[in-house]
Amino acid sequence: MQRKAGRLLREWVPYHRQYRPVGVHASSAQLAQQAGSGATYYEIEPAHTSTLVLPIGFYECAADFSGLHGKPNTTEQLPTAFVVTLRNGRVYADNPNSVAIISHDNRLVGDVSFQYGGSWDLTQPEHNNIFRQQWFLEPTRIEGTVCSLLSGGGAASGNYYHWLIDSLPRLHLLQEAGLLSSVDYFLVYNRNHGFVRESLAHLGIGPERIIDVETHRHVQATQLIATTSVRGSGNHVPQWAANYLRQAFLPADAALASRFGPLVYISRRDASVRQTRNEAEVEKLLHGYGFETHVLSPYSFAEKVALFAGARIIVSPVGAGLTNLVFCPNGSDLVELFPEHFVVADYLDLATKAGMHYHFQLSTLGATVKNRWEAWEEDLLIDVDALRAKVEPLVAATKQQLA
Repeated sequence: MQRKAGRLLREWVPYHRQYRPVGVHASSAQLAQQAGSGATYYEIEPAHTSTLVLPIGFYECAADFSGLHGKPNTTEQLPTAFVVTLRNGRVYADNPNSVAIISHDNRLVGDVSFQYGGSWDLTQPEHNNIFRQQWFLEPTRIEGTVCSLLSGGGAASGNYYHWLIDSLPRLHLLQEAGLLSSVDYFLVYNRNHGFVRESLAHLGIGPERIIDVETHRHVQATQLIATTSVRGSGNHVPQWAANYLRQAFLPADAALASRFGPLVYISRRDASVRQTRNEAEVEKLLHGYGFETHVLSPYSFAEKVALFAGARIIVSPVGAGLTNLVFCPNGSDLVELFPEHFVVADYLDLATKAGMHYHFQLSTLGATVKNRWEAWEEDLLIDVDALRAKVEPLVAATKQQLA
């Protein structure tokens, strides 16, 4: 409610309106070709078609809400991945729904800006809510080069999933463009998130080079660097992004890896939604096969990488912790547990990119939900006999391979 009230006030109260863009540059490549634009364009990864093979019965079970969490696409067109640099460019991100990248001639750069619509789908750049805004913050002027790692709504929390999948792979694009070492500051959602500091530190980027939209919602830099959205306007993770994460963070720390066994059950007992109501029964079954239970929230980023890098079978309810599947060994197994009304393909996609074997099982709770949000919060009740039938042959095969 506070955010909505703030948005309405920003649309009604005029203040510093000279910072509102006066139009749109639809193409970064075309902008860079204009004399005096102060823009440079680097094409890194070619456009391509992404395919996702769905297990039998998955599509019929999948959630079917409009916009976000609709039926999964088996094919998606992923656009060219590129980097653009903007002399005296600005980034404006004062609300949860949009990021505005603005060139020095005060026009929105459409293909590197971001705008959620009413159903959490992406809208066209000309509909970015910055064009409805009347009230603007003065920009914080930074002498040097700033790279935006913002991947969604500007003032959003920047959760673990989006950080790994939609922010960090942008560093691959910078690296390939030869620009990574030239960056003075990286703009993130919240520099106080441990996973942000730890993952960047692993890549040689210290906290003195990290700024965030908590304190820098409007930035103008001597040079601003922005990239295309990692997943374009779709949901499939490009193979190059998964490959980069594996190359950047594997092999895992050997000392940490030695603490974890190959059979992993991920518990969501630390989460506020999607609890497994008969988790004690599930754990009793799995512990009998040698599984270890892990709650991810207390673990450091390096511990999570090590846990998943050594896993041969993972059983887990659907949740953001499964983003770490990208670090799993090729040929390992995932058994994903779903609430009846929240079957989504996000982690099927990641498991596929990591070369894993995928299996799923639905809850038998029989709950009734009215909308996407109730489905997102729905608890699970797992048929233990059905889970045994899935897990037992996987464990037998894994133990034979490890023998």
